[in-house]
Amino acid sequence: MITRYCAMAATLLALASGGAAAQVLQFDNEDLSIYADEITDFQWIRGQYTNHGGGRGRGGFGMGRRGGWWDTDYPDSDENFLRGVQRYTNVDTNPRNHLYIELTDPQLYENIFLYMNWKRVPIGSTFSGPNFNPEEIEAIREFMFRGGFVMVDDFWGQPHLDDMFMEMGKIFPDREIVKLDTSHEIFHIFFDINEVAQVPGRMVTWDFGGFMNLDDPDYPPEVYAVLDDDGRVMMVANYNTDLGDGWEHTFYKGYPTKYTNEAYKIGINFLMYAFSH
Repeated sequence: MITRYCAMAATLLALASGGAAAQVLQFDNEDLSIYADEITDFQWIRGQYTNHGGGRGRGGFGMGRRGGWWDTDYPDSDENFLRGVQRYTNVDTNPRNHLYIELTDPQLYENIFLYMNWKRVPIGSTFSGPNFNPEEIEAIREFMFRGGFVMVDDFWGQPHLDDMFMEMGKIFPDREIVKLDTSHEIFHIFFDINEVAQVPGRMVTWDFGGFMNLDDPDYPPEVYAVLDDDGRVMMVANYNTDLGDGWEHTFYKGYPTKYTNEAYKIGINFLMYAFSH
């Protein structure tokens, strides 16, 4: 896996010196059927986990969906993010090239980037979110030790932060969880990001009567990480921000464009970092 993707890194990062940081991200909502038979190198992987209900359903919330809130914003979020990757980088991909897999699926190790949403809804409930079993914990840990990168998204408020630390601690009980400052390389590897934006989630902000206001100072956005022995970022978790909603609502007129732009920039930076480290 490492050889396959690191060979692409120099080409992918070439755009960074060409003014990528100054670009305003814009693209059209094209018909995805044109990509039906196109095979590409990069595939977007979303992780499906065992939830607190004991299985892969919603444990009483939103029955009939795929499960456990791991599928939040799916598939629009995944497809739109791949549109951005296709347009603004040299990564060989397309909006159709995504799938979700169980964490214990061996094909996980054929990839380099894993996206996960493991929040609990309602916040603090025990009916949703992950309840990683030993096999899942071992698979995620092995994925990262082999060079994989995990992005965890969409946490809001202290109860979610506490829960995030608990779940990350299950995977790496002996490693420190650190808060990344914007001076870190990951924020400048493609786009220059000098401030972590609070990308709003529609459920917790204005659109659904949530408890937050836009740019709410009581919920400062932060990025937490787990590093390997050489300082490589193996896992990031976005706190008080929701990149998935920023991608999902790209074509929703009521969603502020500036937050969509910020969601793509930081997501693409994470991806470029994964390719090159």
